[in-house]
Parts: sequence; structure tokens; C-alpha cells
Amino acid sequence: MNSALLIGVDRGSSTLELRQLWKIVLRRWWLIALPGLIALGYAVYGYMTTPTGGGYSTSIRFTAAEPPEGPVLGYEDRNYYPWLASEYVVNALTDWVKTSSFADELSAALAEQGEEIPPSALQPAVSADNARSVMVLFLSWSDSDQLEAIARAAIIVLRERSVDYFPQFGQGGVTVIALDDPVIQGVPQSLTARLNPLIRLALGLVAGLALAFLVDYLDPTLHERQDVEATGFTVLAEIPRRGMRR
Repeated sequence: MNSALLIGVDRGSSTLELRQLWKIVLRRWWLIALPGLIALGYAVYGYMTTPTGGGYSTSIRFTAAEPPEGPVLGYEDRNYYPWLASEYVVNALTDWVKTSSFADELSAALAEQGEEIPPSALQPAVSADNARSVMVLFLSWSDSDQLEAIARAAIIVLRERSVDYFPQFGQGGVTVIALDDPVIQGVPQSLTARLNPLIRLALGLVAGLALAFLVDYLDPTLHERQDVEATGFTVLAEIPRRGMRR
């Protein structure tokens, strides 16, 4: 019996502590609400001043190969080496579109169309990948009309300017064919961006709770009978608050 009493849970004490915490929340509610309202106002301001979407993107598939030159190869070579050469060409183009020289050429092609976009802004918006003889060019931008112009300029640059950067292509250059027309699609906001307002509000409320408990801990004011008795004094009588039941 004694051991059972030692491990028992004092539910009355736990309930009393929860009631005390709740009284602090009711007493300092404005301190809890203030940081939450500030965080909510900041989140609303950020929502109203930033784009609701994540911008726009498009992708274009390309294939490329060197024009046939020289004597006709044997039967086996005609089936194998042109495809092998195409893979090497596509690999080279995939690496080139990630460089600053491609961004320079892309900016120059856009300038000819009346779009002034610096290469430093274009380079992060361009990426590419390839599988065998097909390259996929990925483009992303904040404006849909400008993105379409960028995609058209990229096709022109790949078709006409690669020979200046790959001397191994020879004077004839390479033949680059776009397999897709650019289709501009909206990019939704990331999950993190959508949850940011809720996260900020939650952090504001947590900060408000911590501030309320800290202020109550440092406040020397005696609010209730229990506070007076905790100091060692005996309470002889109480004057109830106005409106309280007797």
C-alpha cells in the first residue's frame, strides 16, 4: 500500500498548476496577442506585396547533329556513327547553355528583338539536361511574355551561334532542331511559401506566451488570496471584485 501511494499521481496538484497557468493567460492576454498580431500584419503585408505565384517556366527539347560530309561510310557505320556523333554534339550544347557565353549570346539576341535583359539575370534562369541525342532546355522567368521571348531567342542562339564556340564543328557548324514549341506554364508557390504566414503567426503566439509568463514572473503584484498566503500572511477577509457573485 505504501509503495502504491509513493507512485501515485497528484491530480489535484496538476489541475491547480494548469488553472494557475490559465489565469496568467487570461491576465496577460494582450501580451500574448500583441506579437501574434504583429506577425500576422507582417505576413499579410508580405502576401500583398509579393507575387501570388512562383513565376513561369517552359521546356524545349532539341536534337542536333553534324551535317553529313565526306565519303559515304559502310552500312554498319551509317547506322552507328551518326547517332554517336549526335550524342557528343548534344552533350556539348547541354554544357554550353549553362555558361556565361550562352547568356551573353541570349542577351544579344533579345536586344535585337527589343528586350533589354542583362546576361547576369539570364544565366540563373537557364538550365539543361540530356539523354543520348536529345537535350531538354529549361527556362524560368517572372514574366510570361518575356519568357516566351527568351525561349524564341534561345532557339535562335542554339541554331546559329554554337559554331563560334565549338571549332571542332567545322565551318558548317551543326544542325539544331527544336522538337517543341515553347509552352509557358505558371509555377505554383512552394509549400514553404504558402505555410510562411501560419509559421510566423505561430511563432508570434509562442513569443507572446513566453513574454506573458516572464512578465508575470517578474511582476511583484499580488493578485489573489493564494498569492498573499504564499508570503506567509493570513487573510482575514476579502473584498470581492465588482460584479462577482458573493
